[in-house]
Amino acid sequence: MALKSDYKNELIRSFKNVKTLSNVNIDDEEKVIKLIDQLAEILFECQYDNRKCPGYEAYQNYKIRQELEKERYKALELKFMVIGTFH
Repeated sequence: MALKSDYKNELIRSFKNVKTLSNVNIDDEEKVIKLIDQLAEILFECQYDNRKCPGYEAYQNYKIRQELEKERYKALELKFMVIGTFH
């Protein structure tokens, strides 16, 4: 838990440093910091090694769809090479 809070604090510090260095005025800085806090929660909530993150399943499904699409195109290429025409 301490590690996650350290990352959250580091993100907020980085935001404040970038804001200071670039001389940007933000009207509602509290909302931006809350958004950064929520982003850090999402980023560091998941445990990808244990596959407990809900996004992990979506990512795996995406990879499977990509592989199936590649195999489909390879099969179509082979079919057209054997037939010799696109009809």
